[in-house]
Amino acid sequence: MARSPLALVVAGLIAAATPASASATTLVLDDGTSRPRPYQSWIDRAQAPMPGGTLQLRLARCPAAPAWASGCADIDDDAIYLTQLARSPDRLLHEVGHFFDEKVMTPRFRARFSRLVGSRGAWGAAAQTDPPSEKFAEAYSLCARHRSLSAWYFGMYAYAPSPAVHAAACALIREADRAARRTARGAAQSS
Repeated sequence: MARSPLALVVAGLIAAATPASASATTLVLDDGTSRPRPYQSWIDRAQAPMPGGTLQLRLARCPAAPAWASGCADIDDDAIYLTQLARSPDRLLHEVGHFFDEKVMTPRFRARFSRLVGSRGAWGAAAQTDPPSEKFAEAYSLCARHRSLSAWYFGMYAYAPSPAVHAAACALIREADRAARRTARGAAQSS
């Protein structure tokens, strides 16, 4: 059955309004529950590209983390840990940002981000030193939650972007995602 032009326009508008990240990353609890609410809805509504794949969501304290850490990303186990204090969209998306960093960001994009936010030092230095990797995770979370800012934002790890820096950070994240996708397509075509 052929679709009417109006139906095609409506379908196109719905597709355009749906975030590119929808369902690109799936959360699974330790008991096997897939796409747990409300956490998965925060991922699905994100306005930043997702790292993709399945991440274990563990509603517990981070193993071997300092007492002040209410959330963490265990890259080796594809797991995010959140204590009761960190069970919010901003904290979950901060931890997802660490996975995006690991899976998508390249040294060139990391250097550009560091310059953008005026952050010096080793990318993954100790968290209490406010390293660029933690500022990036804050930027990722903010981009996932807000397309634009109307005023300065003050986040964790001394991340305090102006509206212009926020826009530039979000553009850099989208550019890194496009570059990673192009690289993956090129590798798939050559194999």
